[in-house]
Amino acid sequence: MKKIEELNANAVNLITFFSGIILVLIAILVNIEKPIGLLLISIGTSIIASSIVVYLSSKYLFKQNKIKEIIEKWGLSGIYRTRAEMNLSCNDQLNVAKCNIDIIAFGLKGFRETQTDLVLSKVKSGINIRIITINPNSSLLTHREKDEGEVVGQIKNTILQLDKWVFDLKKYGNVKIKYYDTLPFDFYFRIDNKIYVGPYLYGQSSQQTISYEFSINSQGFDYYISYFEKLWNDNNLLKDNY
Repeated sequence: MKKIEELNANAVNLITFFSGIILVLIAILVNIEKPIGLLLISIGTSIIASSIVVYLSSKYLFKQNKIKEIIEKWGLSGIYRTRAEMNLSCNDQLNVAKCNIDIIAFGLKGFRETQTDLVLSKVKSGINIRIITINPNSSLLTHREKDEGEVVGQIKNTILQLDKWVFDLKKYGNVKIKYYDTLPFDFYFRIDNKIYVGPYLYGQSSQQTISYEFSINSQGFDYYISYFEKLWNDNNLLKDNY
């Protein structure tokens, strides 16, 4: 829906355009060869030309303002065609992480295979890690495995491995995991001042789905932080074991 400012600008510009048209028509009726006719047609055509330029310029400016709003207000700083592409930015942020890592995902198989040593060093340095994942025994997980075209039990196995991974990390620092038993949540990954989110799509593995990046001090970042905290503190939804 168009904003009031854009609608008002379009209305004013339309009035200006037709004012120019009217002056040109009057000039034709008066006789454009007469001084008054020449004056009117000169003013009319100038107004028409100006209104066209203003219209085109305003369209560009409104578009630029919309892009600015998305970037500055909502903090959208990246769109990735696949989660695999997103991982490149995630890895850069993980290298400099100092405080918090919050995750909503399934088994984090690729993450565990490639980043365990780095994560272990971060845990030892005092970083806090919280993970939300689906109950590996949930019947809804079986549906997700079929949706992704995976062998039944494959995602469940990665979640069981994730549970063991967290158990091992707990020996060195503050690492927590909670489980839910409902429809799968969207993917969520917060590393200090960056948040990465994305859906789980039918017929596509999680690594092949579109993902988004949000930066701190923005409505998008605050929205997802609030969402995660709400989930984490809901004892009716999340359980400490499965």
